[in-house]
Amino acid sequence: MNPRTAFLTFATTMLASGAALSAEGPVVWADTTCDYFIVQLPEGNPTETFGLFRSNTELLPKVGDIVEGDIVAAYKVVVTDKATGQKYSLLHWANGKSAETLVRHSPVYCASRYKKHIGLQTPAVAHVLNPQSLLWL
Repeated sequence: MNPRTAFLTFATTMLASGAALSAEGPVVWADTTCDYFIVQLPEGNPTETFGLFRSNTELLPKVGDIVEGDIVAAYKVVVTDKATGQKYSLLHWANGKSAETLVRHSPVYCASRYKKHIGLQTPAVAHVLNPQSLLWL
């Protein structure tokens, strides 16, 4: 196989594999009663500054933890806590302009949904990533 063909095969394989782009962000809200939490997303899209996630594992990150993974675009994602190396399997439910909006759009069984969240940004409309997530709205 000539070098050009080998390079094109490798490049095509890498592009087709959908390698995840890693990003990081701090956890700004977490509710252990329902396994949902909110991460401040990297700068880029001002209308989608925060992401609402549900943990598929028994553990979930705490407020202040910084998680790293494909938190911007992927629906099913595995992130890593930068401080501890703990991995979490997540579902990315929605993005929003403010954490307060995403807290209000968390499931009704989230106990802290009904508390005042001082320090969170002003409400805005949430953008839902997956139509199936509308089942709990």
